[in-house]
Amino acid sequence: MQPVLWRFGGITLNSYPMFLALAGLTLVVLASLLASRRGIPYRRSLPILLLMGLAALVGARLLNYLVRPELYAEPYRLYGLQAYGFSLYGGLVLAVLAGGAVCLLAGVSIPGLADATAPGLGLSIAIMRVGCFLAGCCFGNPTELPWGVVFPMFSLPHRAQIRDGEINIFGAPDPVHPTQLYELLAALCCGAVAYLVLKSRKAAPGTAFAAFFLLFSAFRWFDLGLRYQISSSLTPWFYPALYGTICFLAAFYIIRFNFRRWSFQVEELAPVSVKGALLNEGFHGKWHVNPQERGVWD
Repeated sequence: MQPVLWRFGGITLNSYPMFLALAGLTLVVLASLLASRRGIPYRRSLPILLLMGLAALVGARLLNYLVRPELYAEPYRLYGLQAYGFSLYGGLVLAVLAGGAVCLLAGVSIPGLADATAPGLGLSIAIMRVGCFLAGCCFGNPTELPWGVVFPMFSLPHRAQIRDGEINIFGAPDPVHPTQLYELLAALCCGAVAYLVLKSRKAAPGTAFAAFFLLFSAFRWFDLGLRYQISSSLTPWFYPALYGTICFLAAFYIIRFNFRRWSFQVEELAPVSVKGALLNEGFHGKWHVNPQERGVWD
């Protein structure tokens, strides 16, 4: 844990805002590069990505306000520029909505730009979680597993354990799940999957983005049981419902826009004898050949 990276005179550089800014810069650079390779020039992608970044900050702050309104008893905190008080999925949802709306107005392919952001999104979330780990926020529940992390005395995890009565004020902190590192690894893996889907060029546009959100939201749903849950003004079902809805929509998109592609690939690879055998083994339907010589089950 190292909440302060550098201090010189009256200037202090804290770890969390530093890595938050680095994460945003990484996402914009990588997404614009991938977008240019997919035919979206920088002059069109960069303004949209920057607008999405601003929307992400607003959405993350608004969701954090809904989750923990007691932190914003002074109204200025809601509009302040302090680099804390953000909820990740509030930012992601509003950024997606804002980006989609601007793409429609600007005539930019929504699936194309979405796919371009997916790999960089995984890397940027991983970078952001490094800042969380150094700052000691977004920590997990106590654990006896050998990789449990012990944060310093009077850190955020230690104060939470004192507040919950798990230890007294003079007790040593208990080890906790390093959920920041869990999410770092999950984001990198999801980003890698999105990049492989994007690179294959066999999936429908938007599939890489949908695959990232499907996998990462499923992980976040699982991670709810490991991460320390601060008292919230929202119903306990809010986050499970949010993650479940996103997983359903992402899975529906992947199946809806890739099913016929997958079926055509199988049909084109299968020899004629195999097709005949399949028909004789109980498939109810007829094999038709369309003008492009492709088979369709009906």
